[in-house]
Amino acid sequence: MSNHFLTPNAAEAFLAAHPSVEWIDAFVLDMNGHPRGKRLRRGDLVGIAKSGMMMPGSVFIMDPRGNCIAETGRLWSTGDPDFNFRILAGTLAPVPVAGGRFAQAVIVPEKDDPLDPRHVLATQVSRFKAKGHTPVAAVELEFYVTVPGPGGAFTLDAPPGVSRETDIPLTFQFDDMDALQAFNDDIYRIAEAQGLPVDALTQESGPSQFEINLKHTDDVVQAALDGLLLKRAVKAAARAHGLTATFMAKPHHEWAGSGMHIHMSLLDKAGANVFAGKPISPLFRDALGGLRETMGDFMAIWAQTANAYRRYVPESYVSMAAHWGHNNRTVALRIPDQAGPATRVEHRVAGADANPYLVIAAILAGAAHGIANKIDPGPEVKGNSEDLDATPLPSVWANALSAFETSPVVREAFGADFQHVYTRLKDKERTDFERIVTSLDHLWYANVA
Repeated sequence: MSNHFLTPNAAEAFLAAHPSVEWIDAFVLDMNGHPRGKRLRRGDLVGIAKSGMMMPGSVFIMDPRGNCIAETGRLWSTGDPDFNFRILAGTLAPVPVAGGRFAQAVIVPEKDDPLDPRHVLATQVSRFKAKGHTPVAAVELEFYVTVPGPGGAFTLDAPPGVSRETDIPLTFQFDDMDALQAFNDDIYRIAEAQGLPVDALTQESGPSQFEINLKHTDDVVQAALDGLLLKRAVKAAARAHGLTATFMAKPHHEWAGSGMHIHMSLLDKAGANVFAGKPISPLFRDALGGLRETMGDFMAIWAQTANAYRRYVPESYVSMAAHWGHNNRTVALRIPDQAGPATRVEHRVAGADANPYLVIAAILAGAAHGIANKIDPGPEVKGNSEDLDATPLPSVWANALSAFETSPVVREAFGADFQHVYTRLKDKERTDFERIVTSLDHLWYANVA
């Protein structure tokens, strides 16, 4: 993968254009999609742009709590060496809240690392381009807004003016948006300052739950990064207003889950959409066949946390089997009712807390598998897909990790090293999570005879 890095001249120009910036957050995005890095002083930026900054290679094997996981084999046995990271060109941007004192920049390894999720996605793109195809993608993200508790603790408390009456239909209304308009304004102000191609804002079915769409682009590596940076923009806007934004897949068992929907298509060398047909092309059918066949293999990517598996419940617009269909929101692979150049698949399985780099990489790997092997997707679903008998997706985390670990498609697409490390990383997280005794254990079982 060839990356372009920020030059010292560009760093100097940025500082001159933004005299209020005092601090720059320089971060890499780990396997979970979490930013990990350092806060730089203004005076250090040009030097970092010139020479880079050192970060440990273990940054890619951290769990969501920030622990480096020895079981991956990339910690003690390697000596946990430092590697040089450089600021990715085009990512240095202001964060125009809190008086404009802060900016941010994405850093990447100077030399490609097979554990870098960005590298995993770029590899899939390169394989498509070698066959004359360019992927196009867009990211949609859902999230909740709440009021933090003491010390910033996460709560489900309602922001001012927002109701928690969950029996009131909320989707496509404006009440919560009106109550939180100043917060929404700041999301779009940050996105504009950072060049994020944000589209519409929608009120979703949960209380103070929203969806923001990003526009389609033929640079899918950038599309994934835009999704990650949008999460950070939403959280920055929330903090500026004394709120909390969460992309947790299922923050409450009675509320709608938050998903990440990916729209994907392919262009040929002339820029024509090769998925287009009457109604879709044979190549698109092959891609759908591959996406269906490999969906279970990549379940550990769609659902990367223990909480994410709580989202897969009936009658929630979250498909639990690998169905496809036209203009049907009950299926995992929805083909929107738009023909010609706009023909695409909407992949509706991933939780909002997943890493867009890996989600899009897995979608491309599944589509490539189908195209290479001309896999028949079977009949499309008309009506409610939940009424049909079908092999369910792995809804237990251990089973999903087992499928990921043993899949030859995953190994070929992501590499054996990544497959092994990711499985070990997530399996340790799973066992750590499952050993914790919760208040629900006490409530349900403490007094059982």
